[in-house]
Amino acid sequence: MGNIDIEWLKATLADAAEELQRAIDRLETDGGEKDAEHIVTHDLVHVYAKLNYAVNTRELGPLALEALTEDELIAWPEIMPFATLDELEAMVDFEPKN
Repeated sequence: MGNIDIEWLKATLADAAEELQRAIDRLETDGGEKDAEHIVTHDLVHVYAKLNYAVNTRELGPLALEALTEDELIAWPEIMPFATLDELEAMVDFEPKN
């Protein structure tokens, strides 16, 4: 793994956090079932895409926009396999914080 562009990572995570906050605000303001369904099927998709973008561009920073396709920018990060917590703990020396 290379060096992470810390300023870029902070900016992209802040963007994802803003998107998540908008979803939370929408739920708190409207709060209906229809709005909740839209949040799950639309708003959270955007949150995940922004989080994936943050991870996938963490080393290249803004250069990733020229180096990666749009699909590569927002795809589920290869470094984050779908696994249970037990499987993840077995893969790395992991000690959760209490």
